[in-house]
Amino acid sequence: MVYVILLNWNGWKDTLHCLESLLRSDYGDFRAIVCDNMSSDGSLEKIKAWADGKQPAEPEPDEQLKPLVFPVVEKPVPYVEYFRIDAEAGGNLKDENIPLVLIQNGSNEGYSVGNNVGIRYALKRRADYIWLLNNDTLVKGNTLKELVYRSESEKGIGVSGSVIYLAWEPSQIQTYGGGTISHFSGRDRFIHSPGPVEYVAGTSLFVKREVFEQVGLLDEGFFFYWEDVDFSRRVMEAGWKLVVAANAVVYHKFSASVGGQSLKSDLFKVASLTRYFRKHRKGGRWIFPVMFHLCGMLVNRIFRGQFNRIGPILKAAYRAFI
Repeated sequence: MVYVILLNWNGWKDTLHCLESLLRSDYGDFRAIVCDNMSSDGSLEKIKAWADGKQPAEPEPDEQLKPLVFPVVEKPVPYVEYFRIDAEAGGNLKDENIPLVLIQNGSNEGYSVGNNVGIRYALKRRADYIWLLNNDTLVKGNTLKELVYRSESEKGIGVSGSVIYLAWEPSQIQTYGGGTISHFSGRDRFIHSPGPVEYVAGTSLFVKREVFEQVGLLDEGFFFYWEDVDFSRRVMEAGWKLVVAANAVVYHKFSASVGGQSLKSDLFKVASLTRYFRKHRKGGRWIFPVMFHLCGMLVNRIFRGQFNRIGPILKAAYRAFI
């Protein structure tokens, strides 16, 4: 059984599109878990109304992607709802055949904390695989099957990634599964063609249950960004392989949850990259890659004329350093 975890925060429209595409999967042995980080836009009510057949999923703007969402799947979609404390205890064991699980996390403590609630639920239910999938994505009907196939194709595979395309430019690859890290410059770079990855992108992170049991869950010190890099590193250090399923295609509405290249995005990145290098490069060796990356960010913002970001970025860096 695969447990597919979608983290929602004020993004019910994206979540509905994702669910519509996911429920078309030609691999039937899965359950969809929506963890809501205390949305203020009535997300859970909208999702329940959709499951009952009372709330439509609005059309995708790109004609190429509409077949992934329309015509809509048959309603109603049975669901069960839990609060965080009950979900993390495993919920009701009699709900095994209900395809949609809704979990109210009760707060917004970030990407890692929110996903970990769903992961704990899935582990209690003895999931074979756990798929962390961004809610602002659409998937092809064979994507889940291809992820399972790749994960079982050889021994020692712990995490599988997908080939991720930009939803608004469906012919353009955002990343071929993940990327690499420069421990000199502190830069993470997506790869765009087949090759080794040092991390699997958190947009689509397909994980064997035993990996979570061995290396632990996502590091909750990362609010947003770099948690996938940290998790991937821990997985490799534990002896597991990272791979990419070449035929598992995901379309991503890039950075819908944090407003693209916004100031908020910059501040999250500063805090997260600092935490990553402080965690994995001991004895003061973390300072250089962080400073190099930070200087590059500041120069970029000056070049773009975004002078109002300089102060907040420096303040975020100071807080991360102390």
